Amino acid sequence: MNRTALLIPHFNNPQGLAASLASVGKHEQIDAFIVDDGSSRQRVDEAACAKAWQANGELHFIYLPQNQGIEHALNTGLQAILEAEYEYIARLDCDDLCAPDRFAKQTSFLDSHPDVYLLGSAVTFFDTSGDRFTINQPQTHDEILRQMHDDNAFTHPTVMFRTAGVKELGLYPTDCKAAEDFAYFWRFVARYQTANLPEVLTRSEYNDAGISMSRRRQQQAMRIKLLWRYFDYSPRSFIKISKASLSFALPVSFTRKIKRLLGMGKWN
Repeated sequence: MNRTALLIPHFNNPQGLAASLASVGKHEQIDAFIVDDGSSRQRVDEAACAKAWQANGELHFIYLPQNQGIEHALNTGLQAILEAEYEYIARLDCDDLCAPDRFAKQTSFLDSHPDVYLLGSAVTFFDTSGDRFTINQPQTHDEILRQMHDDNAFTHPTVMFRTAGVKELGLYPTDCKAAEDFAYFWRFVARYQTANLPEVLTRSEYNDAGISMSRRRQQQAMRIKLLWRYFDYSPRSFIKISKASLSFALPVSFTRKIKRLLGMGKWN
């Protein structure tokens, strides 16, 4: 058994899963836990996964009897990883691709920074036309804390965190649908030191057409809920939650016009 476990939820996307597994470098020392969230149309192809997987580690498959949502799939995987007593847990989603040495770099950083419990990296988003854009997340804990009062300072498929933190903080929250990662990472930020590496270690699929308006509204509502949960009565918190509330109240077309007029790089 390796020190690190890779957690990948799966739902009706066996081709994407195989591509993600194939991207893990052959020298990486890591085991993978694939949690199928009740796929009904396209189930996991274990033979294809085994063929794609070249890393030095084992594949573990967990099947949920019915679709329950990503937070439940993630928590099922976390429980299995906790029981197996791994030291680190990394995340990846189907279709997302890793740099061949991603996990070695993240493990090395965490080994040399024992106070850091959650580590992400820069990420490049891609679609069928190629790479679209790169997000360089804040690197230091103080910068991360400032951004968390506005929006998530971590891109979910890029992170690696300590199992010891999971034991203390618990599993992903189930009361923040569409924002379970933001809610979970706030727990880490509020309690431990965190960081992001400057390198692009993960390429993540970008699919604007797949983000429904109802899900966007749900994400915005959960974001406001979390900003209130961690509201610290500072001018910064007041400004950020006011902006989020205004964005939620206004039509998307109107907020995009404001963004273009003001030349803003970000209007959630």
